[in-house]
Amino acid sequence: MKAPEDVTPEDLAPYGIGAPDAEGWYTDYRPLPPHLRPSPPAAPVRPGSSDKPAVEVDGSWYALLSNWRLVVADLKDRGIDLYDPVVLAGPWLSIRAAIFSLIDSNSRLRAALTRR
Repeated sequence: MKAPEDVTPEDLAPYGIGAPDAEGWYTDYRPLPPHLRPSPPAAPVRPGSSDKPAVEVDGSWYALLSNWRLVVADLKDRGIDLYDPVVLAGPWLSIRAAIFSLIDSNSRLRAALTRR
């Protein structure tokens, strides 16, 4: 099995949908065979412990959107009202950073997204 960084556009070309770009990559692909798929990540391990997995927080967009009410509430506690016209007119990157900072801090969102 190749490492993900060793997979070339030529390896994936038979599975490409549409026309490739200048570098040979397609915008979409049919399901890949197992030998071309990346290996799943290993469970994180706590420092000083080799047998217990660390607490894992699901920071995916799906998880965030599934808990959107907590995102809104936690940001409101920090003084950011997502529905304020001034905030809506501002840059998205600052809001994105504020949302992801909720995952790194002690928040209701982090508690909801924590897998033990």
